[in-house]
Amino acid sequence: MPRQSLPIGTYGRITTKRQPNGRWRATTRYRDEDGITRTVHKFGPTKGRAEEILRESLTQRTGSRGGLITRDTKLADLADLWLAEKVLQEGIAQQTLDLYWMEIEVSTDCRATKGTIKIKSALGGLRVWEATTSRIDAHLKRIVLNGHREKARRQRVILSEMMSMAVRHDAIDRNPVREVADLPRKRQKPRAADLETLAELRTQLQDWVDGKPLDGAPGYTYGPRRNPRVLDVADVELGTGPRPGEALALRWCDVDLHAQPPRITLSGTIVRIKGKGLIRQEWTKTDSGYRTVVLPQFVVDTLRRVKAEAIENELDLVFPNRDGGIWDPHNFNRLWRQARGEKFAWVTPKTFRKTVASLIADQYGPQAAAQQLGHANDSVTKRHYIDQPTEAPDFTAALGRLAG
Repeated sequence: MPRQSLPIGTYGRITTKRQPNGRWRATTRYRDEDGITRTVHKFGPTKGRAEEILRESLTQRTGSRGGLITRDTKLADLADLWLAEKVLQEGIAQQTLDLYWMEIEVSTDCRATKGTIKIKSALGGLRVWEATTSRIDAHLKRIVLNGHREKARRQRVILSEMMSMAVRHDAIDRNPVREVADLPRKRQKPRAADLETLAELRTQLQDWVDGKPLDGAPGYTYGPRRNPRVLDVADVELGTGPRPGEALALRWCDVDLHAQPPRITLSGTIVRIKGKGLIRQEWTKTDSGYRTVVLPQFVVDTLRRVKAEAIENELDLVFPNRDGGIWDPHNFNRLWRQARGEKFAWVTPKTFRKTVASLIADQYGPQAAAQQLGHANDSVTKRHYIDQPTEAPDFTAALGRLAG
């Protein structure tokens, strides 16, 4: 019967032999990481010392399990290694890396909310083998109980990838995050705006632009005039259904008002990059978001008027800020909240996308709505954007038999 192979990283029985010069030689067979078994010798002044030197040498030769990451690596160090690996991974947007970093690191900004749960502050001191399913599950539940379900979902994704990295380095045998309790998203019925609501909203937006009082606040008297472009952006969003960042990233070179029919191409979005500030990203949120959409007449009229009033800017933006730079989406949303007032507090730019999706789906089907919104398929469109019930076929011929 052939001799059993040694497991990789282990050695066999140690034998010793006294040498002619009086020193002792300790010998054993060791199976290296490449699977080849080699004979290893070490010498010492005594038999015991020769064996001790050999065992120390084999320990160094074996190294720690996993090398870079071991079962004793702290989660704070594992998080740093995971982030470094993500930076080298192609296809990861910088704003996504910034989001990961914000969930891991404790902010040093004096304006940051104190006591915010971060991965390093809550779990960073644990070693890999101590990050059990029960500990991670309790950590995520704590975040959910604080009212931050989406934050818990993000941290679960990060922790799962971190522990998968530890599995790849043989530090642990399984990923403990896989067995934590599910964190389903809070389901909400999509709410689109009807035509009557949109008419009232447009009237209110025009009143706000004209400086009239709103929700008890005084009208315009002095200072910078209210920005009429808020109403123009709303028209483009309502007539085409882009994401808010896509609308603010629209350039004149993407607008073709002379085509038959007129159209725009949505080819980028506005994002904030840590250390760089606002930039126009040269691609949309998803690959399917890069699309050309046909314009209804009221959007054509709006864009023609905006173009006639426009001042050239370096980025060729249709909707720059007052200084000709990028219009910060946060600043736009602040003005939008002022303009819509309390009566229409439920109406957001995303409401316009839902309205567009619902209107198109009603006449052309959900797949057409998904194409207009830039979704890869209509599953997301149906679940989150289309405000209409599923229509069952006409089964009255069968159901009529149930009459008394």
